[in-house]
Amino acid sequence: MKMKFFLVFFLSVFQFAAFTQVKNKYIIPAVSNPKIRMENLQQQWKSLHQSPPRLGVRDCFLFLLDALDTKFLKPEEVLWTIDLVKTRIIADSTKPSFGNMYWGWTETGGDVGDGNNVEFCVQYGILIKLLFNDRLSPEARASLDDLFAQTLVGIRRQPVRISYTNIYLMRCWNFIALGQAYNNASVVEEGRKAFDIWLKHVANYGNREYDSPTYSGVDIESLLLMVQFAKDPDIHQKASDALEFFLTDLAAHYNLLGGYLAGAHSRDYNRVFGRDLLEEKYINPLLGRENKNNQLFNQICFSILKERGLTAFQRSLMSRPNRFIEQRWDSLPHTFTTDYHGKKFSIASSSQYYSPDDKSFVMYLNSQRVPEMPNIVYVMEGRDDHYGTWGATGMGDKMKHLMPPNYPSNGGWGKTRHLMPFMQASQNKNEFVMLVSGDKDHNCINAYVNSTVILPNYFDQLWFGNTRIMQRAVGTAIPLDSSNTFFAKFEDVAIAIKIMYSNAENGERATLYNEGFKYNANREAFNLVHNEALRLTLKHPDNGKANIVMWWKAAEGIDTDAKFQAFRNAVLDAPVTLTEVNGVLDVAVQTSSGKLGLKADLKKKTRLDYYNPTPLNRNLLFSVDGVDYGKKIMGKYR
Repeated sequence: MKMKFFLVFFLSVFQFAAFTQVKNKYIIPAVSNPKIRMENLQQQWKSLHQSPPRLGVRDCFLFLLDALDTKFLKPEEVLWTIDLVKTRIIADSTKPSFGNMYWGWTETGGDVGDGNNVEFCVQYGILIKLLFNDRLSPEARASLDDLFAQTLVGIRRQPVRISYTNIYLMRCWNFIALGQAYNNASVVEEGRKAFDIWLKHVANYGNREYDSPTYSGVDIESLLLMVQFAKDPDIHQKASDALEFFLTDLAAHYNLLGGYLAGAHSRDYNRVFGRDLLEEKYINPLLGRENKNNQLFNQICFSILKERGLTAFQRSLMSRPNRFIEQRWDSLPHTFTTDYHGKKFSIASSSQYYSPDDKSFVMYLNSQRVPEMPNIVYVMEGRDDHYGTWGATGMGDKMKHLMPPNYPSNGGWGKTRHLMPFMQASQNKNEFVMLVSGDKDHNCINAYVNSTVILPNYFDQLWFGNTRIMQRAVGTAIPLDSSNTFFAKFEDVAIAIKIMYSNAENGERATLYNEGFKYNANREAFNLVHNEALRLTLKHPDNGKANIVMWWKAAEGIDTDAKFQAFRNAVLDAPVTLTEVNGVLDVAVQTSSGKLGLKADLKKKTRLDYYNPTPLNRNLLFSVDGVDYGKKIMGKYR
């Protein structure tokens, strides 16, 4: 059955009556640079007229927002654009993705695969109705109303798991905004019910898409729109509480000097340096850096955030010295992260992967002299894609002949991917012991996998054990010595990375490579001045299996060679115990604070024990220095 019947039904349900614009109560903000916006609009308009159009379907709604704000288009051109994007709605009720929208202009068959596009399109597009309804011709208004009637079907039919935070929050906002715009209380209630379920989940288990430089920004967009435009006081208050929870989390992890989100990250698309939408479009402009928001949607969200601002407490968290953060991010038993912030470094770990884009073991260095540089991060991957450039360099297309049969439709072959292995970590403030155990998966192109630690090329000293490494010019490849311990010094910060155990074949050593790599941002427009990186890589056997245990440690105040020597000696001389019996690995190091390590069954992939001088609190939500601020904010929703 085609869409005609359903349109009549939903038009009646929506009660498309006279619409009172939100614009009467909301002043539309000016973008950062109107000249750049107009140049972008002209280019986008040309792109829309190519065959096929070279502007993404969801980007058409962003384009329309700016075009209506600037009166860039004639009324008939607005109608033409709305009608064009409507051709990408799947209108056949017999198709799997009925009511959803294709991402591009050439797909056919009625199955979109990734069904999230309808959420993005409505999240952006509903602001056309809320803010510019009076600038639409009667024909354009009717066409837009028809579009939203169709996409409501798609939103209802698209299943979204509650842990898929950014899309789930978008779904809540879309229901609330559509119901409010069309005076349909039942649709608003769909949004309220979904939002209440999400609030309870987060209040008990945390945010699964935790501290993502991309998707934390998308999360707060939906919450900001609810705070600004939801007329229902109950929804407004709940969105405000959720936003306070998110901003407190982000503030605690934030590096104010460097302008980036530190800590372990879920879904970080930039392996070398994680700054993305969250920092560039929202937090950094909020903190006084340049505002580059030249699209109205982002500027609307930013203006709401700026009016709200950060609380004095949230700002104080950013500069609190030696803070230690513990947080839960899902209902699974081991989904906790820990993050310690010194003056010039921070170090973080997680005991569970969420996605093949996570940064679960990471360290950040910076100072007044070098405020931002590549992060130190561990990844296990099977593409020899050590720096995570696969997606940006189009390797998915170049290596498509290596894609395995029956590759999953949502596998992300064209994206940068690492493995999602079994893992465990015990962190005591400025040090952790980590275990990673994995097998090659459908995204690997080699028989083997690598363990790689990306490193910034801004150290004052490098040492392998007790041997100083003087040569690190481009083209060098230097294997670790028998100590399997890497030391580095940046100003008065010393770091150590010791491989305590691995399944590497005899004679295989982790090797420090300088390939002249320089990081260039490709998702957001910023220039990382100190962008050079090195890598320390261990190749695992050709059977595709990999096991590794490492001890990471950082310390400050190491301002003399004697202190650095003492730091190295303390690491090299620390007693290590390690047993492996029937696949059960028990490993620990006796640090200056006490026993630090873990016990796990590598065959069954189960975590058996954590050894920590200061046992961590697992009955928490989001804690800084032992105070659970997460429960204080979200406890009412448990």
